[in-house]
Amino acid sequence: MANLYLTHKCNRGCSFCFARKVLKESGENVDELLTIEEIKTLLSHFSGEFNQIGLLGGEPFLYPYLGEVLELLWQQNIIPKIFTSATDTMPKSIRYLNIRKHLLKFIVNVGTRDSYTDEKYKNLNNFFAKFHAVSSLSYTILALDANPEFLFDIIDHFKLLTRSIRIGVALPIYKGGNQYVDKKDYKDLGKFIIKFAQMAYKRNVMLEMDCGFTACMFTQIEFGILKRLGVRSSFVCDVAIDIGPGLKAWNCFPLFQLHKENVLESKSINELIRKFNTKMNNYFNHQVGIYEECVDCKYYKWYVCQGGCKSFKSFNN
Repeated sequence: MANLYLTHKCNRGCSFCFARKVLKESGENVDELLTIEEIKTLLSHFSGEFNQIGLLGGEPFLYPYLGEVLELLWQQNIIPKIFTSATDTMPKSIRYLNIRKHLLKFIVNVGTRDSYTDEKYKNLNNFFAKFHAVSSLSYTILALDANPEFLFDIIDHFKLLTRSIRIGVALPIYKGGNQYVDKKDYKDLGKFIIKFAQMAYKRNVMLEMDCGFTACMFTQIEFGILKRLGVRSSFVCDVAIDIGPGLKAWNCFPLFQLHKENVLESKSINELIRKFNTKMNNYFNHQVGIYEECVDCKYYKWYVCQGGCKSFKSFNN
């Protein structure tokens, strides 16, 4: 699945955000948008290759042509997956959607109640009141002493039908600038996830791990606990394929500044992925993992773990 990066604009201001620092240092035009014509060209060029497409930013609700994008995707039987904070006023194109007529999904990145103004929390309430049946939660781990109980409360309070949480870890961007969990603290991160999973299991909620984690943050006993608690564990660092204005693609946001590709110069998404794999491997000199121990790690040799996020490697060059 590829992601369409619709707009740079966002009103949330999360300290772990990749985009804000990257845009400032790269000189990107914050008012630049991925245009409807560019999206039409993309869908035509890669016709039949997508069954889902992620819509992200920035904040997709601040993209003025969101309704048109959704219609384009539905016309080609592509399911939109919208990544949002849901704290801005719902655009009309979203507010009046009939979810019985069209398939779509929302992934809502949420924070604690004190991270919202009254207006933003009201917007979040209004959003879940309408879209609780097609929404699931996402949570980015930054503070290892945080209490995730509020996430389960949100699921229960808003009666979300999907009782799962996509968990990610705050990762560094190239050359730094955002807040993130340092790799030296990953053993503590592993213990935090175990406690998180135990709490989730008691509340009938499943956890699904996003990219950036390492297998070595868990002991063998903890691996067993994760499996017993139904956690969907993942230790990959793959190409994400974010496609932004000008139909330029990048590997992922932490590595946004390293390399971009014109997507129309690739005949398929798989070819585009191969180009990024080659570029990233060459950039990092085929370095194995984020720790020196990765080269001899059994999890790496068994293809269980890819050695953590490449954004940590960039600080070693």
